[in-house]
Amino acid sequence: RSVGVTATLAFRPRGMAVPLAVGCCLAAGAGYLAAVDPSERTVLPCPFRAVTGWWCPGCGMTRATHQLLHGDIVQALRFNVLVVVVLAGIAGAWGTWVWSASGRSVRWAARVPPWAIATAIAIVVGFAVIRNLPGVAGLRG
Repeated sequence: RSVGVTATLAFRPRGMAVPLAVGCCLAAGAGYLAAVDPSERTVLPCPFRAVTGWWCPGCGMTRATHQLLHGDIVQALRFNVLVVVVLAGIAGAWGTWVWSASGRSVRWAARVPPWAIATAIAIVVGFAVIRNLPGVAGLRG
């Protein structure tokens, strides 16, 4: 029975393979998003908006990313003001993953203080509430 477990573990990806594969998928997704304008064609509808009719904190993120890929920062921020922070977070998380997978120590990543996590959650929830208030059309995706 232990032979089956060992054989299964032998096929697990090691080292940099998985982070690099994910990076390739992210790059392919960015290429697709640069080529296809989600303002003209629905790429990925928001299930939260479809069910509730409200704008979630991520609504407009795809269109905002498209605009960033075309260098239009102002229009990107009009679609979703959190886009720069979210994309920087994704890039930072992926970079940390690659760094860690290469065998280097990543001590700073575990040191995110609880107040920073609570603040980020409060900002996202606050943004979701504010963008759904009547008369706040500027924050809608």
